[in-house]
Amino acid sequence: MSTDIKSLKKEYKLLIEKVNYHNKMYHTFDMPEISDSEYDAVYLKLKKFEEKNPNLILDDSPTKRVGAKLLNGFQKVHHKKPMLSLGNASNYEDFLNFYMRIEKDLGTSEFQLSAEPKFDGLAIGITYLNGRYNSAITRGDGVVGEDVSANVRTIKSIPLLLEGENIPDKLSVKAEIYMSISEFKKLNKELLTNGEKTFANPRNVAAGTIRQLDPNVASNRNLKIFFHGLIEDDTYNDKTHSQSLVRLNSYGLRTCDLNKIILNIDDAKKYYDHLDNLRSSLPYEIDGIVFKVNNYTQQERLGSTSKAPKWAIAYKFKSIEAKTKILSVTFQVGRTGIITPVAELDSINIGGVNVSRASLHNMDEIYRKDIRINDTVFVKRAGDVIPEVDRVCMDDRGKTNKIKTPKLCPSCKKPLTKISSQSIYKCTNESYCRPQIIQSIQHFASRKAMNISGLGESIVESLVESNLINNFVDLYKLSTTNLLSVDRMAEKSSNKLITSITKSKNTSFDKLIYALGIKEVGITTAQNLSKTYMSLDSLMSATCDELCLIDDIGEIVAENIFNYFNNSKNIKLINELINLGISIHYQKVIINSKFVGNSYVVTGSFNSKSRQEIEKIIVENGGKVTGSISKNTTALVLGSNPGSKYEKAKKLNIAIIREEDFLKLL
Repeated sequence: MSTDIKSLKKEYKLLIEKVNYHNKMYHTFDMPEISDSEYDAVYLKLKKFEEKNPNLILDDSPTKRVGAKLLNGFQKVHHKKPMLSLGNASNYEDFLNFYMRIEKDLGTSEFQLSAEPKFDGLAIGITYLNGRYNSAITRGDGVVGEDVSANVRTIKSIPLLLEGENIPDKLSVKAEIYMSISEFKKLNKELLTNGEKTFANPRNVAAGTIRQLDPNVASNRNLKIFFHGLIEDDTYNDKTHSQSLVRLNSYGLRTCDLNKIILNIDDAKKYYDHLDNLRSSLPYEIDGIVFKVNNYTQQERLGSTSKAPKWAIAYKFKSIEAKTKILSVTFQVGRTGIITPVAELDSINIGGVNVSRASLHNMDEIYRKDIRINDTVFVKRAGDVIPEVDRVCMDDRGKTNKIKTPKLCPSCKKPLTKISSQSIYKCTNESYCRPQIIQSIQHFASRKAMNISGLGESIVESLVESNLINNFVDLYKLSTTNLLSVDRMAEKSSNKLITSITKSKNTSFDKLIYALGIKEVGITTAQNLSKTYMSLDSLMSATCDELCLIDDIGEIVAENIFNYFNNSKNIKLINELINLGISIHYQKVIINSKFVGNSYVVTGSFNSKSRQEIEKIIVENGGKVTGSISKNTTALVLGSNPGSKYEKAKKLNIAIIREEDFLKLL
């Protein structure tokens, strides 16, 4: 290598180091050492050097943060390890229960908690390979996220090249992307000046910015990041979460300086009070504190549910509230027909969000809190997100009007039905009530369900109002010609929507179950059902008793599922979906195929397992459990002290499987 090339490389390296250093001081530590004009001069010098020496340009140069536009949108990526959400504690009692459960499950009070602010931003997983920035994936639904590497790369407080020693070959870390309050105010001021729509809060900016198809947009918005945990790192054997954070910080990955080790319950309460008081003066938004068992071995012992780790909790701050007046009350129709009263308010600002409507939940809540029209009330954002009326300011009460329960559906004008001992009312005209139709279609098309992109609320409303669709099945009967007759639908957007609808025909079993909108069947329950049943047909023929054997399914949910699949209207819709080309991908892994498609009755007492455990094993492996012997029964699983079922099985010549034989099958 010539002396000239060596000196050029040295000069180039020094320029990169200088720009990276000042980027870090400004964007990571908020402690700039030079003026903006001085920084611009250094950055320009680096750009000019690269223009003169294109053969020396490195991929991790700070000038290469911004890439080209993403023409094909964001790619879906399965997380190698699920990015689980956290359980919530909304008050001290909830947190104390969490703490005491940790003590009980570990069998000791000798444990530490790692405490850190709960940032109100966008969760992300970032991977470095050989110390270089490689990729960034959103949390998504915890199982599948989106590859937003190009946009996250533009965040100047993220090092493209890790610093320090002994850097792992592969390092995947958890982080939170956010926008500072000052940058948020500055951005909204610019948007207002330009006559554009402003953002409701900094979190919306962060989430919306990272999903822009043009990385230049992300680059021009000064987003920031905190790193707060490991996802994957095979090189090191840290004993605790706090040790890992110290190591991440040594690589140049910014961790929060408010993090703290908690030794006991009193420490935790003091830390909570400290951060709650500090909250309003912080340069970024936080909505609580995350407490994690610090020791990794203890974390493993505690384990996780399908939704969240048992060793961590998000202890939320009390909601921000403000005082305003109820101008009137309207009634909304939900997806399942439940009627919800909504307070129309004199507009107020709560925590940076303009609020003009708030939930009143149900008539029981209205009566309990004695809420009336024209009352002055305290409104809070539940979890700092959903506005709700908390209480009436009785000192300000003047002339008011009582809120009356509607007798007719506010949309379709059909009589309402009271569905429980509480004051909950429902419109049962689901096939013709417009809000129910619209919301069921929106739910069906949502990201966690059939994932039909481009089918926003306004488009669904237009399609329903135009009588082009009356249920989610009708989506698969649409054509580009149909769509062109709808307002705001041009040829290009129509073609894209038809392509998205067609693509959704290939779906996983759990997403289809969730998409159907069965009452109280969320995505986790749908996943549990898809793991248990081999086919849609076997799920549709499941009994309530069988369904109750599945994790997270109790009697009420089991009854909801059973009733849904025993409704002729629903069966008709499902059959139409299949006839229109819906292809279901089943992921059930059978441990013991001998049970598949067979019907069993379990009776008597067992030594090795309970009767319920045996029934659960059969159902989870594709078999069916019934309560009585018939000619269709494959076998009777027999324990000691059996009743009349044993005699009936012998009479019908049904096969008998004794406990020891059942265990051999396993």
